[in-house]
Amino acid sequence: MPLPLLAIPVLHSSGAWIAYAGSGYLAGTLSTTWVGALILGNTTLFTSIGLVSTAGIAAASGVLAGFGASAAAGLGTALTTVGLGSVASWMGIAPAATFLGFTAVGWTLMGVGAIALALGAVFTRHTMKKLNEERAKGGLKSISVRQMVAEVHGYEVDAMRKVLQKLAEKDASLQLKGSDAEISIGGRVFSINKLRYRINKDGSEEIGYVTRLARFVSVYLVKGPDGPEGPGPLPA
Repeated sequence: MPLPLLAIPVLHSSGAWIAYAGSGYLAGTLSTTWVGALILGNTTLFTSIGLVSTAGIAAASGVLAGFGASAAAGLGTALTTVGLGSVASWMGIAPAATFLGFTAVGWTLMGVGAIALALGAVFTRHTMKKLNEERAKGGLKSISVRQMVAEVHGYEVDAMRKVLQKLAEKDASLQLKGSDAEISIGGRVFSINKLRYRINKDGSEEIGYVTRLARFVSVYLVKGPDGPEGPGPLPA
């Protein structure tokens, strides 16, 4: 997998942040937050290593705010409306593929520190200098690659928590636990920071986790391929 062209968040005339790469702004990357613009501008990179899923993309684009009123409709339609339907499907790296020398299994086993170390080949000193110069223009402190990865990871986890909270409002099979760090889905307890939201090619949407063998295991169906089916927990 070739190294991607990185997009750096810059301040937009509107006061929001937008991703910039090459010689111009990237369409569909305007966000109220710096990390949101970073995610929208680098979705290929962050989703391919499993750092971000559909939940993070939806939060960054602002469509997650309206998720509660139409949870059964999923996030796909809302993302398509803002031009992000094509980047919403999160599959992770295919098991046979490698990125920066690591297979999908390798990325799955990594923590924030190890991911940051590996991504140093992409976010070079020169890139981080430019990135921090733009952060300074927005009144933000300089950050390291590790801090950036931690912020992206934290943003994804918070977005996933918000998705689950919205779903739990209408589904008694979902129960948040431990200061909202864990969730019971149909009686099975999962750590929220391990869960990811995926939109499949058939239009169905599901929540699940990635195993150490890089296999996505679905635990909750948000929306079936034909619409009516879901939301609800899936059998073990």
